[in-house]
Amino acid sequence: MKRLPNSLKNWINTDRSDFIRTLLLSEGFGFCLCLSFIWGYRLDRYGSVSGWLVPSLILSLVLGDVLSDVLMCLWAVLRDRESARICESDSGINDMNPETRPRTISVRLWVISGVLILIAWVPVWLAYYPAVFAYDAETQLGQVISQIYSTHHPLMHTLIMGGCMKLMWDVGGINAGMAMYAALQMILMAGVCGWMIAEAHRLGTRRWLLWVYGCFCALFPVHAILAISTTKDSVFAGLMAVFVLLVRRCLADEGGLIRLVVATALMILFRNNAVYALVFMMIILAAVCITGRRSGRKPVKGLLIAILIGCIAGCLINTGLKAVLHAESGSPREALSIPIQQMARVYVRHGEELPAGIADDLAVLLAGTSEDLTVRYNEHLADPVKRQIYMKEPARFVKTWVRLGLRYPGDYLDAWLYTTEGAWYIRDTSVNRIYGEGSAGGFGYLSTDIRSMPAGFEVIPRSFIPGLRSGLERLVSDNVFEKIPVIRLVFSPALYVWILAGYGYVRRVRRDYVSTAVLLYPLAVYLTILMGPAVLIRYMYPYMLLVLLPMLPAHAAAYRMGDT
Repeated sequence: MKRLPNSLKNWINTDRSDFIRTLLLSEGFGFCLCLSFIWGYRLDRYGSVSGWLVPSLILSLVLGDVLSDVLMCLWAVLRDRESARICESDSGINDMNPETRPRTISVRLWVISGVLILIAWVPVWLAYYPAVFAYDAETQLGQVISQIYSTHHPLMHTLIMGGCMKLMWDVGGINAGMAMYAALQMILMAGVCGWMIAEAHRLGTRRWLLWVYGCFCALFPVHAILAISTTKDSVFAGLMAVFVLLVRRCLADEGGLIRLVVATALMILFRNNAVYALVFMMIILAAVCITGRRSGRKPVKGLLIAILIGCIAGCLINTGLKAVLHAESGSPREALSIPIQQMARVYVRHGEELPAGIADDLAVLLAGTSEDLTVRYNEHLADPVKRQIYMKEPARFVKTWVRLGLRYPGDYLDAWLYTTEGAWYIRDTSVNRIYGEGSAGGFGYLSTDIRSMPAGFEVIPRSFIPGLRSGLERLVSDNVFEKIPVIRLVFSPALYVWILAGYGYVRRVRRDYVSTAVLLYPLAVYLTILMGPAVLIRYMYPYMLLVLLPMLPAHAAAYRMGDT
């Protein structure tokens, strides 16, 4: 018991500024975590946060203060132990020194890890053969068949799917084509997971942690099902995970700039909004280059240039594809999902009491009666209302959105929180039934339904392991995992966000700026999700893959307390 107060006393006496800095970081992390639980509970129990806004903020401050005190105490003891270990021996630091680590990963470990994960996924593929033909596959293959393309979905992904279908058409029709696509994507994702394990090993990660992550990739069914799902989100998640680890390499001045350029360009080709997150990241990096210390500018500058080149390359390829295919531009509705959802909530809740001018403008924009909108409105999904919006009068849209926001700010806040709840509230269950629930329809935690196609192009499921498929359907469509205490939290996408947030907090407290900067792109992508039409598992999948980050050893400089 005496160790704790002594540790705190020594800390304050030796470095008061570091103590205050750590206290502020702990207060901020604790406040945000507590606020997420309070707001999530209020939404699920009472249907609103706005009516209890001030009390919830005060309660979050109080509970956050308690949590931050616990974190401070734990950090004080850990700090003393770490300092003592460093004084006794520098071996721990030398092990993490980039100069003593291999500059290339073990190809043998990469291949073995990837192959083992692939073997674990093959039964799931056979159970859902030829593929999980869900999500946007129907629309994308429809473009290939009609030769009328749109940039609403990434053209590169649409062409790859269409290429598989055309290549295998004479062999077995569209079924063979989708089986080929699923196999290729499964090999790619297994290769990504294997590479991440090999990279973590190169960085000095403990072997038992590598086993934990490898088993998580191989056995957690979300990985296998998304690996065979015909969606660009799986590919983007793998590319994003590789990109983040390459950013860590570059910031540690260990090379990999050319690989980073390629990864950046590929991300843009497989996710339309990837470029917005990259622009956000480049702005932060440019600010660091301008205001940061001269000693740390070189790797940041190289990173910034590599990302910029990758962005230009990706955008040029997309522009070329659009020109060659004569593709139509996608609708701006996707980027305006949250504003549309906010106006729809106000219309549903207060439509009868709105002033005549605002009501008329809103009726024109939403292009429907209040009764129709009431039926269509879904608190957690903007798609039903988003499709009705009239976008040919942008000035009216902006004016109406601002006027309604000034009049009903609480409803705007509630609409945003409801639509994004699954991204920040660990106990949220709405994400498990966004489109419905039940193995009969193939909707639930994951979509495993087979989308309809025109006559002659139907995808016909043929399960080679029906028992496994039935068991997985109970898990991801009937959502039986919700009945299992603790285990159900592993399925929560928000859990992985908070794990990464906690990792960022610890690394920031340790002054490990390399590891902290690695989280810039995941943060930027997260912000785009918070402005999206819904929170789906496939959108949040990158954070499941990136749960490897907290397992990685810190950058060498972080082991000397106070060093930067």
